[in-house]
Amino acid sequence: MFTGFTKKSTEFLWGIRLNNNKEWFLENKQTYLDFIQKPMRDLADDVWTLIADKNQLDISYRVARIYRDARRVKSGGLYKDRLWFSLEKEHEDWQATPVFFFEIAPEGYTYGLGYYMAGADTMKKFRARLDANPAEFERIASDLKTQNKFELTGDEYSRKKAEKEGLLAEWYNRKTLAMILERKGHAKLYSPKFTKTLCDDFQTLVPLYNFFWSLEGDANA
Repeated sequence: MFTGFTKKSTEFLWGIRLNNNKEWFLENKQTYLDFIQKPMRDLADDVWTLIADKNQLDISYRVARIYRDARRVKSGGLYKDRLWFSLEKEHEDWQATPVFFFEIAPEGYTYGLGYYMAGADTMKKFRARLDANPAEFERIASDLKTQNKFELTGDEYSRKKAEKEGLLAEWYNRKTLAMILERKGHAKLYSPKFTKTLCDDFQTLVPLYNFFWSLEGDANA
């Protein structure tokens, strides 16, 4: 059960940012295990259990390792200075699917729903659904417009596919999509109550998540 990150978690993250080498990490590895890895896994497990059960979602969770991919070591150091977990559906290319995520970094934390590598065919289906039945997605977009935490981000096509008005305008010409919340500092993460906060906020994004996954079998393209 998640009992919270601590000030030692924050200190470790700044430490690995400023001392990204094997010697420092080995001296502080137990701090990493106790105050980063364990609470991250506990939070991921708690949130996954609640979100998956409540919404009958066929998802699992993935927790990032601190060790960088050997191919990236030269440009970024041996270790990651930000760690995350994701809630995702099993897929041959999970990076091309919508995923819930939480990430902690030295400066603060971020979480939301990302669809960062959606394929061109998927986004074509997305626009086709919006054209064929705009009211279906407008209901989702309207609910997301009224909340005050997540912001819509994502790359847009340099040449617009079409002009849209109203609720669909900021969605239609995206080639990647994400709803993101960013916060500075870690104080709220020190409490076990953060589990509920994260679950409640992820719940806001479940209709969008389900809509994205429904595109997988959509023939309207």
